[in-house]
Amino acid sequence: MGEEKSTTEYSIKQVGDRYYPVIIDREAGGHYEINNPLTGGILSYNNPEAAEKYVQRAREKQT
Repeated sequence: MGEEKSTTEYSIKQVGDRYYPVIIDREAGGHYEINNPLTGGILSYNNPEAAEKYVQRAREKQT
């Protein structure tokens, strides 16, 4: 039997000078922005390295 592949991935979307970690749901055919629990807004960074660190931590928690 084949290994089941996750249909959810994390990625980074750039809009202007901001970087948004997003959840990509292949099964649903879309992506979701992540809410910032401190501000109630959308989580974003002005530094691509910080956004990548967030994505790495999220991937580690998922497994």
